[in-house]
Amino acid sequence: MKPGELRQRVLWVVRELGSCGAPEVCETLRDERDISLNAVQTVLTRLVDQGLLVRTGTRRHYRYEACPTVEAAKKRAEQAAEDLLSQAGQAGLVHFVEAVDRLNPDSIVQLERILEERRKGRRQT
Repeated sequence: MKPGELRQRVLWVVRELGSCGAPEVCETLRDERDISLNAVQTVLTRLVDQGLLVRTGTRRHYRYEACPTVEAAKKRAEQAAEDLLSQAGQAGLVHFVEAVDRLNPDSIVQLERILEERRKGRRQT
């Protein structure tokens, strides 16, 4: 498994499920790979610490949801893009598109739409 792949997949699962517990996330991931509940809980805790998920409930009954702030997502995306481009350049962009396609194929269509809107905006100015 590549570094960060499990983290991204857990984040996508929580976004897809909405409010959910670690066992639900683990069950969803087990359709794809063999993984322990402890590993899922560790990743969920780290995502909470990073401000990407919100945790509610009590210790044995935590519920997780995607962080509701758009600003936090924008900030993390900008930092990730900066890191990607400075460290890997064009090859990084290729890998980014491949990862997006693997994690959520529908996002490729959205990405194409966003890029086309950007191109149109540049042509008009």
